[in-house]
Amino acid sequence: MSAPPPAPPLARMDKAKAHGLTPRLARILSVAVWGVAAAGFLLIADFATMDALTLAALTLATFMPAIFVSLGLLVAAAVASLSREAHHLQGAVDELRRAVLQREADTAALSPLAQSRLEDLKSAQEETDTRLTMFFSQRNRASTAPTDAAVIYDPQTTFPLGGDTALYDTPPPPADLIRALNFPENEDDSEGFESLRLALTTPRIAPLIRAAQDVLTRLAQEGIYMDDLRPDRARPEFWRAFAQGKRGAMIAPLGGIRDRSCLAITSARMRSDPEFRASAHLFLREFDRVFSAFAQDADDSQITALADTRSARAFMLVGRVSGVFSH
Repeated sequence: MSAPPPAPPLARMDKAKAHGLTPRLARILSVAVWGVAAAGFLLIADFATMDALTLAALTLATFMPAIFVSLGLLVAAAVASLSREAHHLQGAVDELRRAVLQREADTAALSPLAQSRLEDLKSAQEETDTRLTMFFSQRNRASTAPTDAAVIYDPQTTFPLGGDTALYDTPPPPADLIRALNFPENEDDSEGFESLRLALTTPRIAPLIRAAQDVLTRLAQEGIYMDDLRPDRARPEFWRAFAQGKRGAMIAPLGGIRDRSCLAITSARMRSDPEFRASAHLFLREFDRVFSAFAQDADDSQITALADTRSARAFMLVGRVSGVFSH
């Protein structure tokens, strides 16, 4: 039997609230102070014999302490309220941290059926990765040795280019670049694979494709998939402003990811995982570089299509977490 869970943040906040100075109590005490001041003034004041100047001095001397005491009570109540809110937020952060740390433990406690499905998903992912690697590295072979299937893609050794190298340095057509940044829909997406192959043979584009693949893979490890995101669509002029070097509020609509859970998980991974943080920053730089060149000749429909790719959605998510659209 595990130990009982700690008291939730709201319970701790309610307990603190019971021992603190609440705004309502501060108002009641203020009214009481003013009542005492008024009673003292009526007892001391002699309206028949005192002149106006004396009454004014007596009023000031009687009610001035009440003013200061009331202000002090209200300020103390406000400070206590802010302190309780801070405790509440700290408790929520602690709960989120515990939930993240217990994820692996919760996975171990899954039912046998869930464990079986999880293993099937992992096997399918490994099989897909292997088939993609075989496609790029050993496409022309009829059979591939098991060790060859695990070779990591290297554009210098996988593709013996030959001929005119400048040909491969030419950016691919916009339609191919858009399909490559969206990645193939499935194993039957021949156009997607061909566009991806073309992008990976282009030295100017290949670093972005590899960086995007790395970021998408790491986000998928956290259960974040680009197909599940529904970002607010930004008009092409905001994307063009980004390509022209504008930053901050002028491109704020590009941070159209509103899913708080995805934002929180991505932000936590950025803070806790230096490798993911480095991959994310590399991806942002490469996307900025490639998109700036792409936007020079692209029309609005092409910019809109690229903005709807999986890589662009990852850019919106990681860029918002990194503060690209806020400063």
